[in-house]
Parts: sequence; C-alpha cells; structure tokens
Amino acid sequence: MNAEAFAHWLGTGLGSALLNQEQACVATAMTRVFGTRHLEVGLDSALAVTPRLPEGQQPQVLPKVNSDTDRGPVIARPEELPFHDDWMDSVVLHHTLDLAEDPRQALREAVRVVRSGGQVIVIGFNPVGLWGLRRLFGLRREAPWNSRFLLARRVQDWAQVLGCCVAPARYGFFRPPVGGRRLQTRLAFLEPFYERGIQVPFGGFYCVVAEKRDAAGIPLRPVMPEPGVASMPVANRNVSPGMGRARLRVVKTRPGDSGELS
Repeated sequence: MNAEAFAHWLGTGLGSALLNQEQACVATAMTRVFGTRHLEVGLDSALAVTPRLPEGQQPQVLPKVNSDTDRGPVIARPEELPFHDDWMDSVVLHHTLDLAEDPRQALREAVRVVRSGGQVIVIGFNPVGLWGLRRLFGLRREAPWNSRFLLARRVQDWAQVLGCCVAPARYGFFRPPVGGRRLQTRLAFLEPFYERGIQVPFGGFYCVVAEKRDAAGIPLRPVMPEPGVASMPVANRNVSPGMGRARLRVVKTRPGDSGELS
C-alpha cells in the first residue's frame, strides 16, 4: 500500500477523528513508560501519535523525507531500523504492521531496539467490527481499506514469541467509518466503551502494549562422563570385621591357676 495515500487519508475528516483518539490512547499508554529515549515508526511528522518530547528523546522513522518536520526524522524501512540493540525505552508502531511488507519482521525489529523492561506500543486497524465489515464488503482500492487488517490476538502472539509480556488489547473508535468531521462529532455518543475503559473488541483500531522481558539464562552443569573403572572382588568381603584378624583369648582352668593363653 502507498504510505503517502494513507497519510493523506488521515488528514480527512474521518481520518483525523480516528487519529485524535489514537493519540489519546497512546498518551495513556505512555504514562507507564519510563526513560528518555522514545521512537515512533510512523507515516508523517504531522501525524505523530506520541506526545511532544525534546528532539533528542523522540526520533521518528518515516518512509520518506518530509520538509515540514523540525525533529530530524530518520528515513528507513520498518524492517531495518538503524538503531543499536536495547537502545530505546519505548517504540510506537503507528499502523506500521498494516503497511509493512513484512509485519513480523517489523515487530521483531521494534523488539530488538527496545531495552529490557521497555515497551512496544502497536496501533493497528481492527478487522472485527464495523470497520472490518466496511473493508470486507467494500472496494479495497483506496486507503485505508487496501491496508492489512491484523487481529490484535495475532499481534500479541507474535510479541509473546519474541519474549514480551503482553497486556490485554484496548480498542477504540466505535463510530462507523462514514461521513466527515461534522457527522463524526454527532456520532460521538457511540464512544461509551472507550471512555469507560471497557474492553469490547469491536472498535476501529486496537492498541497492544508489549513489555520486553529478557530472561537470564540458567547455566547448566556439564555432564561429566563416568570413569571407566572396573570393580574388583574383595577378599573376605562377607566376613564380619572382627573375624578377619587373630584374637587372644584367656582360658581359666582350676582355681589358683594363672590361666593360659589359647
């Protein structure tokens, strides 16, 4: 899918309404993140979902050069992030798995660059619900319906295989994917589940938070081969300990005799 067309759709009325709720969801997840190095893999600097941080603390990976940005984005593929292992405190994948050529490799790269105890936050379209039905029965020639809609459970399974502890997914944007800003404002009453934090898997997007856990390996004791020593028979092994040596015994005869040795 063309990432530029997807970024253009996020600027429409429906896309901006979705983006606002995604930003609120990521801001809530970021409150539990500690550290100073945060990375977002997104589409455009103007469509970032992470809170504004100093330039050195929040690099951004984009698929193309954006002259309007003031934070110095890094142009790279999500499957090949140009960062050291265990470097970031958090990584946000904003619809990255929906657009990446290899979503599993993109998630693997995000887990690689985050430190132990850091978090990977994944935002993606939910194939279950009104948005999934719209994509299923509609034409998939335009953005965002020609992107990849992954199940949140599938993303959680991938993260667990990579050694992460995954929290329950959170869903948002329960309004139907129709109309512009004015209609979306009128349909805001359909958001009681998101506002109350109720986990109902029918929203337009999901938010999966995975914490990297590097378990320390337990060193195994080497298995030493048994020595090849043949057992030898022992003489008098069945004799009691007191019978194997001579004993002196005093035999008394009649009274008055001093006795004799036998």
